[in-house]
Amino acid sequence: MYPGYQTPTDEPASFSAMSWVLQNKVLPGAVLSHTTAALHWGIPFPVQLERGVSLLRQPDLPVWKGVEVIPSIGEGRSLRSGARLPILHCRLPPGATSAVGRGVVVHRWREGPTAARNELTVSSPSEVLRELATMMPLWDVVAAIDAVIGPHFTGPEQCLEGLVAQVGRARGLRGSARLSKALAQARGNVLSPGESLTRLVLLAAGFPEPAANLHVRDPISGQSRYIDLAWEQIGLGVEYDGDGHRTTKDQWREDEARRDELASHGWTLVRATGEDIKHPRRLLLRLGRTMGERGLSVPSPERIGRFVAGLGEKRPSMQIGRHQPSA
Repeated sequence: MYPGYQTPTDEPASFSAMSWVLQNKVLPGAVLSHTTAALHWGIPFPVQLERGVSLLRQPDLPVWKGVEVIPSIGEGRSLRSGARLPILHCRLPPGATSAVGRGVVVHRWREGPTAARNELTVSSPSEVLRELATMMPLWDVVAAIDAVIGPHFTGPEQCLEGLVAQVGRARGLRGSARLSKALAQARGNVLSPGESLTRLVLLAAGFPEPAANLHVRDPISGQSRYIDLAWEQIGLGVEYDGDGHRTTKDQWREDEARRDELASHGWTLVRATGEDIKHPRRLLLRLGRTMGERGLSVPSPERIGRFVAGLGEKRPSMQIGRHQPSA
């Protein structure tokens, strides 16, 4: 695991235990940072980053002494079958000595805001966002911010204005410029990274901005429904379907019943998937036709074509770890 520390091959130490040993035994005084801190906070980051470590945090994690235990390898895997332990990140003040060797990336950064998270000292949410901004494309940083200011974040409550102020105090530090740009595109009330990326694709292509998770109340049953991305003035919505929407028949039936109910009240709902976001031409052209027919100003097919052609040059990861519950 670390020099001087070993772990069983078939039941390796959890990510949580590895974090505690690193901070309390291997490098006392180190602050867990970057993707390691993001994982402990539940802040989403791309699957491709850190060999898929973002997928280690799944719903319904085991709990020990009231604390969620994050595993170190995927369910059903073992080190014997080729799984690898994750690399952890921490930060120390410049000039501090650290002879860890394998298993750890040590960042010698100036002291930044910290917070307690399940008996661990980690970078604060705003500091984690700045750290992630040194590692990720702009749109992925926006999705991470949306999660932090969203209703499902399990850390201390954050607001967009507060994050802007905190980043302003870190101006000139690594990642702060990209984080500032991302904050300008972040929105509250977003329930999943897929919704964030869908919205960003639509805006970059020239579509009018939708409302995030618009509340719609059934006048007959009084039941509340929410539409991921909605243009209320024309009764049009986009629903992002992540993998969580296809895991069980019950979830599929619930989604279909919800769509039928909204359709009965005049809503037209368009589905979007991860594949649509990677290759958005079909989705954008369909939305352009529907919105144009209903009187909204929309990008021309030619503009959509140019946008799609240029998307590959600045494409974000388009695949975010599943940290937030499905909407």
